[in-house]
Order: sequence, then C-alpha cells, then structure tokens
Amino acid sequence: MGGIPHPIRWSRRLNPTKVMRSSKVAMTALLGLCVPLLLLMLVWDLMDNPHPVPAVVTIAGLVLLCFFFSYVFVVPDDLTSSATDRTLSIASKIFVHTRHGMTPEAALGACQIILPETLASAICITDGRQVLACWGEGSDRCPAGTPVTLETTRRVIESGSMSVFSRDGASTEEMRYFPRLRAGVVAPLTVRGRCVGTFELFYPRFAQIDMRQTALATGFADLISTQLASFELERQDELTARMELRALQSQVDPHFLFNTIGTIVSLVRTEPEKARSLLIDFSNYYRQTLSDSDTLTTLEHELEQGVRYINLMQARYGADRLHMRLDVDHGIFDRRVPPFVLQPLLENCIKHAMREVEPLSIIVSARATKAGIELAVADDGIGMSDEVRMHLFDPRDAAADEPETLTADGSVKRGCGLALSNVLMRIRFFFGEESGIHVESVEGVGTRVVVELVGEPHEPSQATSKIPQAR
Repeated sequence: MGGIPHPIRWSRRLNPTKVMRSSKVAMTALLGLCVPLLLLMLVWDLMDNPHPVPAVVTIAGLVLLCFFFSYVFVVPDDLTSSATDRTLSIASKIFVHTRHGMTPEAALGACQIILPETLASAICITDGRQVLACWGEGSDRCPAGTPVTLETTRRVIESGSMSVFSRDGASTEEMRYFPRLRAGVVAPLTVRGRCVGTFELFYPRFAQIDMRQTALATGFADLISTQLASFELERQDELTARMELRALQSQVDPHFLFNTIGTIVSLVRTEPEKARSLLIDFSNYYRQTLSDSDTLTTLEHELEQGVRYINLMQARYGADRLHMRLDVDHGIFDRRVPPFVLQPLLENCIKHAMREVEPLSIIVSARATKAGIELAVADDGIGMSDEVRMHLFDPRDAAADEPETLTADGSVKRGCGLALSNVLMRIRFFFGEESGIHVESVEGVGTRVVVELVGEPHEPSQATSKIPQAR
C-alpha cells in the first residue's frame, strides 16, 4: 500500500466525551443500587423499630437522591454544558489548521482535535480518492495516501448524503483497516454543492452511534466544509488579482510601442548616446512591464519604472513639455508595495491631463505615515469636474464608444477607470480594505492622486495547499 508514512504514531489518551458517558452510566448504576437499599432500610426500620428518627433520615436520603437524579438527568448539567462548550471552542482551533486548505497536515491537525470530542475510536478524512489523514486506533494501517476502499465512502461521495454503517459482513480487504472497529459514520465535505471529500468516525460497536454522534459528525463536516469554501474564495480572489495584473501588464499599446521605437530610431544618428540610453530604458521598461509580477516589489523599483516611462515620454515630444520631480522620504525605498501601481497613474497624467501646447509638470512624492506609506502623483494639467471624478473607479472604459484618437504619448486615448480600478483592487488585495486611492482635482488647475497603503502587506502564499477535488 502506497502513501507517505504517518508522521505521528497514535497513542491512547483520555477522551473527555467518553469519560462523561462512563460517568453517567456509573451514576445510574449507583442510583439503581442506593434507592432499593434505602427503601428496604425504611421498611425494616418501620417494622422492627417504629421510631421516627431513622425513618426521617432514610426518607431524607431518598429525597436527596431524587434531587441528585433530577440534576444529573433532567436539568441541563455542567457535564453536558462543558461538552457543548468544548464542541464550540474547537471550531477556532480547526480554523487554524484548515485556513490554507485541506492538506494532509491540516487534516491530521483537525483529526487530533476532533477525536477526543466524540465516542469514536478512530477518525479519517479523505478527498474522495485517498486518505488525507487518519488518527486513532489502527491509524497506522491507514496512512495518508491510502486509496479509499470503504464502499460506504464511495456511496457518500456519489450521493452527497451522510451514512451510518455497520461492518458486519464486510469484505476481507475492507477489514484490513480498523479491524476492531465494527461501525461508523461517514459525512460528506461539500463546497458549492459539490462533494469534495468525506469525514469519517469509526466505533467499536454500532450501539455507540446515537443521535449525538451523528450530529457531531454532521456538524464537524459542515464546519470543515465552510472553511474549505472560505479558502476557495480567498484563492479565487488571489487568482483574480494576479490575472488582472497580468492582463494590465499585457496591454502593450502598439501605437505607443511603434512611436517610441520611431523616436529612438530618429535619434540614432543625431544623438546616439541619448538613443542608447533610451533604448536601455525601453528594454528595462518592457522587461518589467511584461514580467510575471505576482508578488510585492520595492518602492525603489516602482519609482525606477516610473522614471523610465517618463524618460520615454520626454523623448517622444520633448523634455520642455514634460517635467517630473521626485520627492521621496529617505529610508522608505525598501518598503514593499504592490507592483505596477505608479506607472498607470503617470500614464493617466499624460493621457488625460496634458494640454495641447502648455507643458505638464508632475510631482511624485512618497512618505512614511503613522499608518503606513502615502504615495502621491500630482500634476498641473487640465483637471476634471466633480462629476467625472465620481466615476473614475467605474470598471468600464469611459471612452469605449468614442472614435479612436491618439494621445500625446502615441497611444490610443482611453478612459482611466479601468487602470484605477485595477490598481485599487490590487492595493486592497495586498493591504486590505483600509488602504485605497483618493483623488483631488480642480478644473484648469490640476489633479492629485494619493495612494494610501495602510499597515503591513499580505504576501500571497506560494504553498501547495489545496481543496480536495471530487472524482
């Protein structure tokens, strides 16, 4: 039988749920013995010695036993409450293990937490094809990677419904696993209505499976399923953010590309050193733009990319029409920021703020704040109205229905909503909802776009965590 070896050998330890059940059985037996004994003593005292004192003592003992019986079996007792509290409290512990998906390590951690809360002797979690983790009696015979052989598991995967089973009459192959455990409960793990695995509890006897045990199996399976669904949504958000970034990076405008190359070619004979410098900037710019930037970069690299873009634009229509100044606090160049944030803001300045004749000045500033980092791009261009500013983050190309025209940088004139929406999405993906973009603008005066990065960034995990897939 293949599979990776079980990392930890199971050892017997105190099971609070089984102790509670055994305590109730013992108290029932004790009451069953004490009550008849006290009744016999009462009858004997009344017949042999009709003195009231022994009778009163005996009757008082019976009353106390009745109150004790009511407290244990009628009123919700401390033992039951403690069990409920334990069941609820382990949810947070399970989340710690399964927050990165149901890997074998996460499944094993969940098994070790859940088993003591049940009357089961073994627990198993599968992905429908093989065992992810197993814990308890006989778990060394069923390590992670063991193919699923239990017929009940296959039926639950196909039907998506919980099943309680007895192993009487099971095949020899099936009884190789947990040979002393004769019954069990299998509950499905579902994500978006699709069964992606099973949660299984095994018991020595079928009589040990009652309504509470089936409810526990269903509850724990639903709990794990919910966490798996949450992980899948987080993974989809991460994939969406990366795909949006790649889509934005891959939007190489042919007009901008050809016009920039043409500008460099025109300088080869007249200003060869400048042409050489621009060619290096052009190469580095597109190498960075087209790279697979799935992780955070440094503020220094973002600023360098912005400078390369401005250098290319200055070569396009002259340094006298475009000026850029950097104002960056010392000591923050190595701070981590989302990639491809500054260049779209600079591109919007040139495409939407530049006048027909007058020069455009851009100031790029970056400073540390109490909350994190503030990155700002300000220009003295044509500005915009409040109505236009209110729709800047609409994820629709604002100029999609307008005739195609070229801007000063040689690219197609388009709305800035898509770029800003994309930048905002990635900012919040890496830094959370508290981070964002604030735009200030006055018509005829200029525009200032402020990117606020709050707190420490979240670096997407590159681990191979997964959600179990259905067959």
